[in-house]
Amino acid sequence: MSSPLSSTPASSMISEQSCDSGDYALDKEISLDKITSTDEALAKIQGSGFFNQSLYSFVELTSVDHEIAIDLLKLLDTKFPRVRKGLFFQRKVITLKMPNYTHEAPHAWFIQQLMRWHINGQLTPDELLNVMVTASPRVTARNPPYTDDQKEPDTFISYFTSPSLHEPRIVIEVGFNQTYRSLVEDAKLWLEGVGANVCKVLIVKFFQRRQGVAGTIELWGRNSTGSAYMIFSNRLFPVHGPFERPIYLTKEDLLNGAIASSSQGSDRLELDVASLRDIVTNTGLNLVGLTPLP
Repeated sequence: MSSPLSSTPASSMISEQSCDSGDYALDKEISLDKITSTDEALAKIQGSGFFNQSLYSFVELTSVDHEIAIDLLKLLDTKFPRVRKGLFFQRKVITLKMPNYTHEAPHAWFIQQLMRWHINGQLTPDELLNVMVTASPRVTARNPPYTDDQKEPDTFISYFTSPSLHEPRIVIEVGFNQTYRSLVEDAKLWLEGVGANVCKVLIVKFFQRRQGVAGTIELWGRNSTGSAYMIFSNRLFPVHGPFERPIYLTKEDLLNGAIASSSQGSDRLELDVASLRDIVTNTGLNLVGLTPLP
């Protein structure tokens, strides 16, 4: 379990986490240099085996022409709507993620957290019903250097009375074959590029080892200068001892003061990491024949 690193900039966390995790592998890359049409680009992706989940679930398309990038996203939306897409204009990169059971487990877990907070009296019925949890509507960034970049998250959390309903309040990004470095780039796009409405990002990262699957969960936010940074980190697998530093959101994070609360107790909404382990194991890893590190 890591200590909170509230003063540590996001850029320095990449190498530290990578060394700690042993995550030295690169994302699967396919160059679209010299590709002149979207049909040609799609044929190259299909030829790589990306749409066969038994090979890998994440790919990074590099050297993508801007016009082809826009048309390719439209084509993928039509033919493969389940694929989660990211567009990084300045880097000429498109990321594609084919979600599997493990990617979806934190989504189910967050819905469970909402019910837990309601049962505990921390969310009123009106507050609970006002929270919107969905998967991967694409959002366009407007702040440089991410202007016109686009991203679909694994989980998009907002509230129905939000004046910025098209932008999430909280995002969950999950990586299995996607590297930690790439997930951090996603968090920075959300927190620095999309806008102030996005207040927190949860990164859930899994690492496949010979003995089983390791995993971490991190909570990211913005510091006083507006830069993304990691607030808390905990191991999911393996479990190191019975005590963990709590990871939590606030009702302000979740609802932005949308409803005058009459609930009792703290506004601190603690995230139950133990239940995330259970859901990931039972509805994610077990279904594909994997086991977590003990």
